[in-house]
Amino acid sequence: MKNLYLFAMSFLAVSISLNAQTYQNTTATVASDATARISACGFGTQPGVTMSAITIPLVGTIADPNKITVNLSVNAEWLGDVVIELVSPAGQALTLIRRIGGGNNSSCGDSSSFIAANILGFNSSNTALIDAAAYASGVAIPAGNYAPTYGTAPFPQHHPGNMTTFLNGRTLNGEWRLIIYDYGVSGLSNINSWQIIVGAGALLKTNEGGIYGSEISLQQNPVQDYLRLNVQTGFKNLVFEIYDAAGQVIKKENMLNSKTDFSIDVKTLSPGMYLLVPIQDGVRKQTIKFIKK
Repeated sequence: MKNLYLFAMSFLAVSISLNAQTYQNTTATVASDATARISACGFGTQPGVTMSAITIPLVGTIADPNKITVNLSVNAEWLGDVVIELVSPAGQALTLIRRIGGGNNSSCGDSSSFIAANILGFNSSNTALIDAAAYASGVAIPAGNYAPTYGTAPFPQHHPGNMTTFLNGRTLNGEWRLIIYDYGVSGLSNINSWQIIVGAGALLKTNEGGIYGSEISLQQNPVQDYLRLNVQTGFKNLVFEIYDAAGQVIKKENMLNSKTDFSIDVKTLSPGMYLLVPIQDGVRKQTIKFIKK
């Protein structure tokens, strides 16, 4: 059984600002090892599979894929075992790493390693591949900015592709998943943590000023004790969710009846920037940013 350890370091500290917003998952998840069927690697195994998720509340479609960065903290004693896929909220997948060094269906791939301290950054503007062949057995791949990197073996196919094509026009809002497959028996491999950074200008539709259309607006921003909203249209059964910088829901309020003014108590929130998402009939509306003093 492979253990997924919590990765804690200042590099992955969440920050949310007008320039970039960072969402991450540092929850330890137990990873599975491959099970031998007819051999120890590749198509001869039943791969172990584990999954991690990040929910992004920002509403809009991705207009500039270069502004989306995915950072991974990975441990793998034998990186040729590893396949990692990024899955969008709508279920489309892009393979980021696929059994590097694997030249045929049953090979064990490259014997270099990944270590948690060496962050692997994936962005559509990156061109460098992970060059495992340049390092000796067990030597860690250095931290760096990489393009998706694949071994040449036909198996497993998964979802190879271009990161720009994959992200362009994709809906950002919702649950993004990272699925990790292990195709080698023994040799621990796991994801410690991962993050998605959304840079300024990434979305086709954004609202930095704290207004949802002309229908819902903040009466003041920053706020002290109460988040005071002006609801100009006769909405009913609105739900307001407040997200912290890690993309976690920390407060939920229901507005059951049509009101012009509505207040949410935020006295217990720590100073910082938060996201308010109005939801009507299960549909998430435009994200509203606010600062708690």
